[in-house]
Amino acid sequence: MDEGNYISANLDEGYSPEAIANMENALEDFAVSLTEIKPEDANIAVFRGLKLTLKGRPRRLAELGNVESPDDPMKIELMIYNKEQIEEVLNFIKNNGFPAKNEPGSQFIHIRVPKPSRMQLEELGDEVIRRTNTACTRLMKIKTNTGLRIRAAMEKEYIDQRISGVALKKIDNALERITKEMKIVGVIKRKSILGSFFKTIERDDADIIKVINKRIKLEKDKISKEQELRIKNEALEEQNQSIDKIENKIIESNELKTANELNISTNVS
Repeated sequence: MDEGNYISANLDEGYSPEAIANMENALEDFAVSLTEIKPEDANIAVFRGLKLTLKGRPRRLAELGNVESPDDPMKIELMIYNKEQIEEVLNFIKNNGFPAKNEPGSQFIHIRVPKPSRMQLEELGDEVIRRTNTACTRLMKIKTNTGLRIRAAMEKEYIDQRISGVALKKIDNALERITKEMKIVGVIKRKSILGSFFKTIERDDADIIKVINKRIKLEKDKISKEQELRIKNEALEEQNQSIDKIENKIIESNELKTANELNISTNVS
């Protein structure tokens, strides 16, 4: 019996479908988690971590007020909890080189910030790498836990060795495929964050970049072919419309000619 057909047709075990579904969920969770990482948020993170000394005690800005960027990533709003600290915090921010202002009577300090530095972007890239590695570890745990369950099922003779082999092979194939997809998603995110600063630092980055470039080329080719087909269809439709117009004119001309001939014939009679 062909092994591929056996694997696809086998319905006697539920271990691999569950494991693969869990892996797919892990991939989805990972992709969603990366949406939280935005280059424009780098400045907010830096601001929250800035420390100034109040009454002899170092305090982070995040402890003194709420740091947000609601409208423009280059404009930060800092709402100070204690109005008595506004002047001191405002001077501290200005002394750190950031243009800042506070309207009289307002608890908000408005700060203009530069674009994230290369170092800040690289820190975000490192965070993507950490999350990628964590997500890949999660896949391995799913495989390991399912493998232990399959072994226990064999020992209790719930499934035989052949079914066990089929299930493990399915899981291995899924692990390889989804791990690769996770790394691709991670590299794409790093490239979007770092832009021209992106460089291959992980062991398999170079290979993944080749896969990404191939996918981009295939997508461009697909779009190009779709556009070419659309243009051909539009040209063909225009041609058919022109032919229809010509045929209608010929019919109208023939009908008019026939009518004229009938009129002449009637007049002669």
